[in-house]
Amino acid sequence: MSTNNPAPARPALQDASNRVNQTPILPPPDLMMLMKKAAGQPLPLSAPAAAPKAAPKAASSRKRKSETSLDDDIATYKQNLDHIETEDMEIDLTCNQVRGRINKLLDSGIMKKGEFCKTIGCNPNSVNTFLGKRGSMDGAGSNVYINAWSWLKQREIAGLKMPDVKKRQKTEAAAAPAPNPNTGRTNASNVGVTSAPATDISNIHLDGEETDSVPVYDTCDEIRKKISAHLRTPGLTAAQFCRDIYAQLHQPKVKLFQSKQLNDFRGKKGPNAGCTSKVFYAAYVYFEKKRIAEGKPKSQHRLKMEEIWARDGGFDLENDGRSGVIVFAGEIPSYDQYGQLHIN
Repeated sequence: MSTNNPAPARPALQDASNRVNQTPILPPPDLMMLMKKAAGQPLPLSAPAAAPKAAPKAASSRKRKSETSLDDDIATYKQNLDHIETEDMEIDLTCNQVRGRINKLLDSGIMKKGEFCKTIGCNPNSVNTFLGKRGSMDGAGSNVYINAWSWLKQREIAGLKMPDVKKRQKTEAAAAPAPNPNTGRTNASNVGVTSAPATDISNIHLDGEETDSVPVYDTCDEIRKKISAHLRTPGLTAAQFCRDIYAQLHQPKVKLFQSKQLNDFRGKKGPNAGCTSKVFYAAYVYFEKKRIAEGKPKSQHRLKMEEIWARDGGFDLENDGRSGVIVFAGEIPSYDQYGQLHIN
């Protein structure tokens, strides 16, 4: 007969402790509210809902493009890009197109001729010879043509456009603050690039200008240098310059100068190349009046020209060097920098 052993009795203190430590099971909140309401107990005040945190403002994806100065753009355009190889590329510009871009580069003042010669590794004489040629492919065998094209091509590949100096200067001049009417000056913090004021030559008179026969004491090459320097004036256009010099003619036998006539004259090379052009004469008169109005002294070149040509009534405006010269066998005719003919 089996005997059932009774389970050991649990100590009362231990049982009470365990009951206290048990996690109570509460009814759902909604049911609790109903139970308290039925029992007449006060309901707890509901806590105000926490205000949602303001979402942080997203950073604008559009950033204002930083404005670079004209000097910065020029420095970027002139930077060394020899890491861009062009040796195996086909030359896609004619000689005249390369000449046009070189002249544009030099006329804008982005580079001086000496700096450009050094950059493309050609001497000034070679560059001048190439620039003095006229045909579409005249000068194709010149290193100047090849090296200049390569230099220009590197910038095209790099996506760099030649800065439009005149346009930028005109834009910046228009954006410059007006001067203070009391002081006549602009705020130092707002100073911008301003157009150079035009020299007033209206009160300057030269002997012989009524009949368009002012004695000329500059060579064509010298006038070309002055034109190039003058056209770098901020805000001045070639069309305006053509009007300015045309106004110096009192008995004009030609129509208003066009940019093509100006470019034709500037494209020539030689002390008397272009001397028959009215652009040459009118430009000389303009620059001579400008020199007098600005109170500048005569240059050494000018003084030498007077010494040479005064006895002839001024520089020869009829012989541009294209007419033939009769010489004996073994003699070689040439013109010096002052336009004088020498037979060696």
